[in-house]
Amino acid sequence: MQIKIEDYPGSLDAARHLIAARESGIPGPRLPVDCRPQSLNQAFAVQQRTAQLLREHHQDDIGAWKSALPTPEKSVVAPIYASTVAYAEAGPIAARTDIVRIEPEIAFEIAHDLPARPQPYSEADVDAAIGSARLALEVLGCRYAAPEHASLPELLADHMFNQGLVLGPRIASPHEAPGSMSITLSVDGVETEQHAGIHPNDRPKAGLYWLANFLREQGLGLRAGQHVITGSYAGFLDVPANRDLALTYGDLGVLRLRFDK
Repeated sequence: MQIKIEDYPGSLDAARHLIAARESGIPGPRLPVDCRPQSLNQAFAVQQRTAQLLREHHQDDIGAWKSALPTPEKSVVAPIYASTVAYAEAGPIAARTDIVRIEPEIAFEIAHDLPARPQPYSEADVDAAIGSARLALEVLGCRYAAPEHASLPELLADHMFNQGLVLGPRIASPHEAPGSMSITLSVDGVETEQHAGIHPNDRPKAGLYWLANFLREQGLGLRAGQHVITGSYAGFLDVPANRDLALTYGDLGVLRLRFDK
């Protein structure tokens, strides 16, 4: 499956609707029919329009990306904006709900730019651009009140459920990100659940390799300082706000945080 930016007359209005829902924090109806994307190519155009408006009017640039190897059924690629990227060590993270839905992931930090260029990036090229990796959590949410009724292009336009990214401690080496590891959740010091922890692509960097060339083909690129997440080790977890949380990632380390509502 190949995705390309396919701009269309309603992309700007679609982006405005999604930004308004993002700012209100209140899920709303599906996009109006007259501006609704009809394909994944048009959905990616809405993503780019959203990024443009947030950058121009809110000084909110792309701070990270989520990506996974595409399948015939689904493509997962979306920017994550700097205003929604938080560091766990900086203190409590604001939450709008009593229960926060998260996904435990590894975030790869880009140390130098991978810009658009004619020739593809090899895996070695991308490896050389990775500066470090961190334990991370993707925060999930949707701008649609009934996402089960939204089309896949609408979900992709809405950044595939991304609400933000929490960055935790660095791991020893980005090349040590495993294909599988146990994930243990503790709440207020009490272990509440444990998962076998299997990355959906087995190779955690596979989605990053794909993303680097996908963006290159669109005339875009990855920039130094951005992070890339490539899939959850345990699906999604629902965790309580106003409690002390700790997620143990196998032998890699522990991410400690708190969501405050």
